[in-house]
Amino acid sequence: STTLYAPNTFTPNNDGVNDVWKIVYESTCWWQIDFTIYNRWGDVVFRGADDEFWDGSMMNGDYYVADGVYTYTLVARRRYNLEYLQNTGTISVFR
Repeated sequence: STTLYAPNTFTPNNDGVNDVWKIVYESTCWWQIDFTIYNRWGDVVFRGADDEFWDGSMMNGDYYVADGVYTYTLVARRRYNLEYLQNTGTISVFR
């Protein structure tokens, strides 16, 4: 598949179900995937690349963000040509 999928909701409550947010993609089609997640004031709460995931913590720190809506930016390059994808969206955090 050539699709990149960014979920719009996750529940980081350590119940073993949907506890992390990550980009779902086919690694044979995409590479150099970079994403940044922001709070409602535009502050960065997480930066990741490729297979990294967000567990709901503030910059991988000791505390977690509040429930609510966060935005993300995503840039990904195709593996075998110069095409790239740039996208934005929202993520709802529920515990």
